[in-house]
Amino acid sequence: MMKWGTISFLLISAGALAAPLNVCLVSGSFEYDSDTSLAGFKDYLESGYDAQCTLLRATDMNTLPGLEALDLCDVAFFFTRRLTIEGGDLERVKRYCTSGKPIVAVRTASHGFQHWLEFDKAILGGNYHGHLDEGPTTAVEVVRDQKSHPILEGVGLLRSRYSLYRTSRLAEDTHVLLLGSTPQTRNAQPLAWTREVNGGRVFYTSLGGVGDFEGASFRRMMVNALFWTARRPPAPKPLPEILPRVPRDGVMTFPVRTRVQSTRDNDLWEEDTETVTLPVAETALLICDMWDKHWCDFASERVALLAPQIDKLVAAARTAGVLIVHAPSETLGFYEDSVPRRRILLAPKVTPPDPRKIAEPKILPINDSDGGCPGPEKDYLAWTRQHAAIRIAEEDVISDDGREIYSFLRQAGITNILYTGVHTNMCVLGRSFGIRQMSRWGMKCFLLRDLTDTMYNPAMPPEVPHDQGTELVVQHIEKYWCPSLLSADLSKGLPRR
Repeated sequence: MMKWGTISFLLISAGALAAPLNVCLVSGSFEYDSDTSLAGFKDYLESGYDAQCTLLRATDMNTLPGLEALDLCDVAFFFTRRLTIEGGDLERVKRYCTSGKPIVAVRTASHGFQHWLEFDKAILGGNYHGHLDEGPTTAVEVVRDQKSHPILEGVGLLRSRYSLYRTSRLAEDTHVLLLGSTPQTRNAQPLAWTREVNGGRVFYTSLGGVGDFEGASFRRMMVNALFWTARRPPAPKPLPEILPRVPRDGVMTFPVRTRVQSTRDNDLWEEDTETVTLPVAETALLICDMWDKHWCDFASERVALLAPQIDKLVAAARTAGVLIVHAPSETLGFYEDSVPRRRILLAPKVTPPDPRKIAEPKILPINDSDGGCPGPEKDYLAWTRQHAAIRIAEEDVISDDGREIYSFLRQAGITNILYTGVHTNMCVLGRSFGIRQMSRWGMKCFLLRDLTDTMYNPAMPPEVPHDQGTELVVQHIEKYWCPSLLSADLSKGLPRR
């Protein structure tokens, strides 16, 4: 027969497990604005999981008030850099870290306390010795035998715009989860790992810039790490309900430009214009590959100039009732579990028709065989997200998959797609959601010719200025695929709400 003492112990234990995870967030990395990152992470954690947080902020390099919160928390999260606290405050930190309690640490925490730099080797098992140059994006690779680790559950593709830390060699008792590399590295560097200290679990990652914390996959990894080090299963709250998109009445009218073969000479194409009227409820505006960073600096600069103009048009189109489709290829890990991403994933699948046969010359009017960059940079995956200047609203959708996008558009009764973004000769034409594929599936496409750009090096044939190269590709699209229009004409033609 079970005694009351045993029963009461079990009840107390069950109650303790049911309590929210008590997290102490320790912020003091002024270089990386850890206050901003951890304040946002606190909101994310408390709104999405059964957790409560105490955020401690260093007021200067010598002062970190509130450290008594370490005595009561379930897990501590450190994001400090070379703080010079000492005496009782530093001793409290040391006491927590050597007591076998759970620890999660990011980025500059490896050198987080100037008077206790041993924290890196003794607690984290690390070996921080500087970092590579700023600039190249860090590619993240999951260690093969760690793909099923609980910390990586639900974590999508990760990349980082921040410099890669030199961290090898680690302590022998560490278990590496992620490796990082850039075009500068000969060998990948350990990027995230776990170990145990005095029976307590420890997780560290050298990722952790403000942009990293804005990404859904990074945040998910950090939440997983907090619960895993605390030896508790993650406790997510239900995701927000996806409210159905309500179609709007109204039409948009604008002039378009196309090219037609001359009746006198088949080699001669003549410009033609007409006025088009489209129902807003049957029209989408698709933003193609407007990434935050490109491997080609020249392309990055031009995208940065386009992004605010595109955002202005997107805002007007959204207000008018046009569906906005964000298609930043190979960055969807940044948007995991977001409402726009979930919205498109929940749409019923629609099988596309057999593609129509549309004749097109095999060679474009510009030669982009060198990659299209006028600089010395080499091609690599530099992008981490869509350019931040382009706002994403909850009523929008996000995808880089043509069948997903086609399914959503068709079940929503949308048959018209307005294209903006880059690069016209590559992605806008060639992606699975691009003009070629969607035209072959019977969608009516239009190109915003002043809100696009090409990957073209003017030193390559036909050796014309960059903007003229873009115009040649636009004319090619007008000949074989779809009309083009100007953003100003679209703005004027939108219905006013």
